Amino acid sequence: MLLVFMLSADASASVTMLGTRVVYPADAGEQILRFSNPDDHPNLVQLWLDDGHAARSDGLASPFLVIPPVFRVEPHGGQVVRLSYVGDALPQDRESLFFLNFLQVPALKAASVNDNQLVLTVRSRMKVFYRPAALAAEADAARAPDALSFAIELGDGAASMVVRNASGYHLMVQQADLLLGDQRQVLARTTVIQPFQELRWSLERMPADLAGMRMQLRLLNDVGVEVQRDYPVR
Repeated sequence: MLLVFMLSADASASVTMLGTRVVYPADAGEQILRFSNPDDHPNLVQLWLDDGHAARSDGLASPFLVIPPVFRVEPHGGQVVRLSYVGDALPQDRESLFFLNFLQVPALKAASVNDNQLVLTVRSRMKVFYRPAALAAEADAARAPDALSFAIELGDGAASMVVRNASGYHLMVQQADLLLGDQRQVLARTTVIQPFQELRWSLERMPADLAGMRMQLRLLNDVGVEVQRDYPVR
């Protein structure tokens, strides 16, 4: 009997892709993705993309084409995959976000298929940013956090931090803290602020004195490096 279990992206996957995200320039004919297998045994991998809402794994809901969509990676070997955008035109004033999924399962020998085994299938998930030509400059992407602003609003007896992103970029927040003196209040962890989005983070407590208050964000840049930024609060 063959037992197959699927684990989430938090599971330890052997086959890995170079990089922590994919930035796909709109004027690129294709993007090259590189996978490696550090294991002593081969692994099978299936790839597909979705827009964050589709759960299907056949790729039919995706505007991207991946070649090859299924492949075998030999022990300590690698695989090159070509990613191409083949869908309709997307907004040109902001990034569009998709997700690359890769499902990995160890390759079994034909003689062992009927043996009692536990096979762990691992699904990993990575963000893909489709970046229009108007936003393609690396310097502009590096300045995108400058477009964030923060203000406290009161309503219905509760306080919230209003966050505004005036840029066309997705901003990846590892952690957002409200600071006042030596006091720290965590408002968000591992979240995405979308282009031109306004959102609200609830405050557990409203500081009595707003002077000197600031927001401190730990952000991930295009290459997955964490950058710390401080912002005034209005």
